[in-house]
Formats: sequence, structure tokens, C-alpha cells
Amino acid sequence: MTIPVQERLHDFAATLLERRGALVEWPASDRAGTAMLPPEVAAAVGTAEDVVSLACDAPGGGLAVNLAGDFLEWSGRLLGGLPQIGAFRVRDLYLKRKELHEGIERTFTWLNAKVKLREARETTIEYHTWWFHAAINSEDRWESCFSLSLNAASGVAVEIPDPLDLWELQANPHPSAESPASYSWAVAAARRRVLRLAGAFCDRMDGRLQRDRKRLRDYYQALVRESEKKKARGHAPPDPEKIEATKRAVGLELRRKLAELDERYAMEAVLRPVVLVRTKTPVLAVDVSVFRKQAHKMHTVYWNPLVKQFDPFRCSVCGESTFAVAFSNEEVEPLCQGCNSIRRPSS
Repeated sequence: MTIPVQERLHDFAATLLERRGALVEWPASDRAGTAMLPPEVAAAVGTAEDVVSLACDAPGGGLAVNLAGDFLEWSGRLLGGLPQIGAFRVRDLYLKRKELHEGIERTFTWLNAKVKLREARETTIEYHTWWFHAAINSEDRWESCFSLSLNAASGVAVEIPDPLDLWELQANPHPSAESPASYSWAVAAARRRVLRLAGAFCDRMDGRLQRDRKRLRDYYQALVRESEKKKARGHAPPDPEKIEATKRAVGLELRRKLAELDERYAMEAVLRPVVLVRTKTPVLAVDVSVFRKQAHKMHTVYWNPLVKQFDPFRCSVCGESTFAVAFSNEEVEPLCQGCNSIRRPSS
């Protein structure tokens, strides 16, 4: 292994372990070093020790940081436990200021409230594009990778171009150190996306389950019918007690087999964030006053220069994006048409 490759592996391994919470003492000039590992990191790298040695030439009982051993395997497990985050910015985008009132009225439908435009101002927000890996394990397996983007200020899911394809994209040298607040919104939106993407798979598994249940019931019902027809020795009629005992035994066995089927077709879903791209973008924030019955609240809508239109509202109940907006009575929170219809009888 060449010296440049050793140096790169040294830096990569030390940075990766530190990022996962380990304390690493391995100067670049030294052939070997040590690391104090948290329990979950020790388990990932396959050691029971909390203090291990590090070296590029496979120390005895330590971690070998080279391409010949299991370094790629355990580093992959450590990387798999963390989403990868990239911070970028987009500058000098045109922000529409003319005909804002007309643009808002064309974009949104106000279902049950009066809305007045108050103030428009230039600001910057982040759009967070999350990539997720989703898998469902059952009698068969389904998996997919997909991305979704959110306005990190409002939490609403938006359709924007892949930020990594934007020619205006630049590295953001001073990203916020705070954990992205959009994570919970992104997970909720991803769960809804998975239900749509995996709909055909779930229907297929349910169809197989119903088919196999029917086959079992038909088979065991046939056994019961056969016992009722079977005559005892001497052509005597079937013994009612034996028939009843057979029915009980068949019923118990059928329930056991059906339970096994349910276990085999049970679905285990896994949703894991893989990559997050944080794109800091100039936007036009427009404050609007919303009047619903005797209540009033200020909301902000954002003109998105990446798609040259306003971002939708986020339904406060189901989280879906909507341009046809109703508002709750007391809190004046946005509702989509479906959630407004459900809440209307108690309004």
C-alpha cells in the first residue's frame, strides 16, 4: 500500500471514529495509535474491547486500517449508521416582487377564511432534500430509495429540482451547526410516500395471504366432510362423538396453521435516512393575515425562486402539502380539504 493511500486511510479512519463518538489518539507521523470506543462502535467494528490499537499494518488484536482486511466492512457499518450531510447555498436568484397579490390569489384557494397580504421581505431559508432507503420484509421483500424536499422554515414538502444539478450551487462554508429541524417532518412525509410506493407490493402480499388462507380452510373443511361421510365397521353410521372430536382437532390445527401464515406474511418496515442536502436559498417571504370567524393569525408564504412559484401550505393535521387551504376555528391553523371535511361537523 502506497504512502498517499495510507495517509488517506489514516485520516478517514480517525475522522470516522471521532464522528461516531470515539476518542482517537493517532498522530499522522506515528505508525500506530489507539482509540477509546463507545459500546455501539465497538460492536460495529467487531471487538469486545473499549480501547483498541489502530495501525495500517494489522496490529495484533487491534484494528487494521488497510484494504486487505475487514476495514471496508466495519467502516461501512459505521457509515451506514449515519446520514451523510452536505451544506450548499444558491446565490443571486431573481426574487419576484411585482403582482404579489395577484400571484397569491392565483396560487391559493382560501376555503373558509379571509386573507390579506401584509408585508413582503427578502430573506434566506434552507431547503432540505432527504434521501431515504425503505424496505418491507414479508413473505417477499420490497425496497426502494427515494428523495423528498422540504421547506425547512415551514416544514412543507415541495417539488424542487435536484439541488445537486443546479449550476448556481456553491458550497456553504458556514452551515448551521444545529440539528436539522426538518427531520421529523421528513420522516412523516417519507412514511406517506412509502405507503404509496409500496401499495402494489402490500396488495400483492395481502392477496397471497388471502389465497393461502382459503387453501387451508378448503383443505381442513374437506377433512371434516370426509370424517362425516366415513362409516364405521359393519356399515354403522358415523359416531357423533368421534365426528365432534375430529372437528375440534381440525379446528385447532387450522388455527395453528393460520397463525403460522399470519407470522409468515407479517410485514416489517424499515425506513432509514441516507443523505441530507441542505440548500440555503434566497426567498421572498410574504406575511398574510388570516381571519377565521372571530380569530386571527399571521402566516408566511414563501415565493420559491428554484421553481418560480409559491410553496404550498402544510396541513396541520395530516402534514400533506396543499394549495386549497382551510383554517381551523380557534387556532387558525391550515387544513387540507380532506382534514377540513372531517373536522367540519364539530366546527
